[in-house]
Amino acid sequence: MTVISARRRSTGRRGPYVARAVAQLLSWPALELSDTRRGMAFTVRGTEILRLTGADEVSLCLTEPAIERLEPYLRDCDQVQVGADHAWVTLRVEAEPDLDLLLALTSVAIKAHAASEVA
Repeated sequence: MTVISARRRSTGRRGPYVARAVAQLLSWPALELSDTRRGMAFTVRGTEILRLTGADEVSLCLTEPAIERLEPYLRDCDQVQVGADHAWVTLRVEAEPDLDLLLALTSVAIKAHAASEVA
């Protein structure tokens, strides 16, 4: 007899690359870590821009204008999925290049939110 078990995906346990990203992002002066009802998140001046949504997955609020600007590149990237509201993307972080992409897109998100505050 074969036993099949289903495990819920835990948002508390981080994959190695997401854990490394968190460690690096904690040192970024523009970001603050917050604990939301959805789990850990990073904010910029009180605005949530990054959510830790799974062991190897994060959601990032780039803003709609930034996503439109980056759309040709994001469309070709299998690791990135644009959300239904066109302001958020979901990124799978399973390897070193994904970590680099996450850090780069987080920088874009910080700048996009800082620019929207000035405008």
